[in-house]
Amino acid sequence: MNMARYEQETIIGFNEEEKTAGIYTHNKVLRQKLEALARDRPEDCRLVKVSRSGRAVDYVIPKSWIKIAPNRVLSDAEKIQRRNAIKKANFALDNAGRPQD
Repeated sequence: MNMARYEQETIIGFNEEEKTAGIYTHNKVLRQKLEALARDRPEDCRLVKVSRSGRAVDYVIPKSWIKIAPNRVLSDAEKIQRRNAIKKANFALDNAGRPQD
């Protein structure tokens, strides 16, 4: 059965008592991340269920992994400052080990 994209949910749930959170998702990138975490850190990330279609999964992870981190909006001056710092660092790397005149 094909689901519309708006039906392909990701749901994160936890309560205040337990130290774990449940994640139900259809999101391919998130499924891949969770699969890798379950493989690399089975003591922390555990697959609970795969849907019959295989397109949705349920995982349990530590609640401490749940973060909300909005992107910071930089001012034009900050962007210029960062760009110049990167150029300076790249110049130093390009000239490392070269004899000085």
